[in-house]
Amino acid sequence: MPTRHLITLALVSERYLLSLFFFYYAWRETGAIHPLLEAGPASEAAAFLPELVKHLLVLILNVLVGSFLLLGRAPVVPPRGWRDIVVPLAHNFFYLAWNMGGLLPEAWTRSLVPVAWRRPLAFVALYLGLVGLGLAIWAVAHLGRSFAVLVSVRQVVVNGPYRFVRHPIYLSYVLQMIGLLVAYGSPLALVLVTGHFALTVYRARLEEVLLAAHSGEYRDYRAKTGFLLPRFRPTSR
Repeated sequence: MPTRHLITLALVSERYLLSLFFFYYAWRETGAIHPLLEAGPASEAAAFLPELVKHLLVLILNVLVGSFLLLGRAPVVPPRGWRDIVVPLAHNFFYLAWNMGGLLPEAWTRSLVPVAWRRPLAFVALYLGLVGLGLAIWAVAHLGRSFAVLVSVRQVVVNGPYRFVRHPIYLSYVLQMIGLLVAYGSPLALVLVTGHFALTVYRARLEEVLLAAHSGEYRDYRAKTGFLLPRFRPTSR
């Protein structure tokens, strides 16, 4: 188990270093938006607006996450062990594994989607990504200063999208990952999406164990809401 000093170092790094990472990725999005605006709708009329909206949403999300990490509340219960630190960090930066695709044989990165389907599925993937990003922004905005990367206990939030599911941010990740799988359709995409989903569920379970152990409010909330999908109950007569 990490010592108290290492846990303190992890929390300080979460506040000051991770927030800078998210601000950096927000700044990078401005570099993607500028060429789109210069090219204009004539470049690809059908994709111009959703592509522009996607980059704007990513920019907003990264600014919100960086701001809430920097200004976040101190945890009521800090991370308890290495898993509470390492798993969320691995999960958050898992998408960097996509950058390793160029090092693999072409068979791993070749799309298995029939050529005739690729363009329609690319639009499906784009809109899944937009829905996922919109949901993530909604959830992060409601978490506010209770947002965190490391597994810890802060104020329990039960409004906004949290009225329907306990992990709307992770649901947004799942939607975006499905979009990537649909868009790329390669063996590498399948492996990475499967691994990301497993990490998502594992991280969510770690959070639930810690929250339920220290919050009666969360235990009551957990009994009434779905994990990643809304829990539909039949209407009583």
